[in-house]
Amino acid sequence: MANQESSEPLPDGRRDRWRAHREARRADLIGAVITAVGERGPDVGMDDISAVSGVAKPVFYRYFADKTDLFLAVGRAVAEDLVQTVMAAIDSREEPREKLEAGIEAYVATVEAKPDLYRFVAAHQASGRSGSSDLMGDYASVVGAHASRVIGGFLRAAGLDSGAADPWGYGVVGMARAATDRWLENQSMSRADLVRYLTDLVWPGLTSQARRAMAAPLQR
Repeated sequence: MANQESSEPLPDGRRDRWRAHREARRADLIGAVITAVGERGPDVGMDDISAVSGVAKPVFYRYFADKTDLFLAVGRAVAEDLVQTVMAAIDSREEPREKLEAGIEAYVATVEAKPDLYRFVAAHQASGRSGSSDLMGDYASVVGAHASRVIGGFLRAAGLDSGAADPWGYGVVGMARAATDRWLENQSMSRADLVRYLTDLVWPGLTSQARRAMAAPLQR
């Protein structure tokens, strides 16, 4: 009996091309919203976005279920870019204190560069679909996990207990986010001062375990 052909469907090149086109178009439309926010502020609506971009509102709804779906997609894109920027800054430095300061600086600088976009994302994630997650919080958790791994690596390399790495990593990110939120609304100091104050606050705690480990043999 002749071998029967596989029942698995052949790859549909047209379907793949359409999927790629759709994703590219979604990215373009997300970019259009970001541009509109930059020009008209965080309270933009679909009429503003359409006017700035020159794209009719029905076009957006061919690629997104509704306005909420579109705005949440914008928030997701902004948060992903923020995470990549902060993690790259951390990984670009060698010394632990430099990594800490670089990560805080990258976060604050990114928010400061586009404060209206940050406010837009925060506002629409809070008023999104029932059960939708805190996008900035989700991606802050990604940075927190990365910071925890970096801190844990340094502790283990020094022969120390790395148990503190997880609360320290997430704690640093949460503190930087809360302090930056406050600073964004009440800029009573320069960005450089904010970054320095936060670094000076966190660094002694990060080094305290090493000091205790070195002092332990002397106390025996």
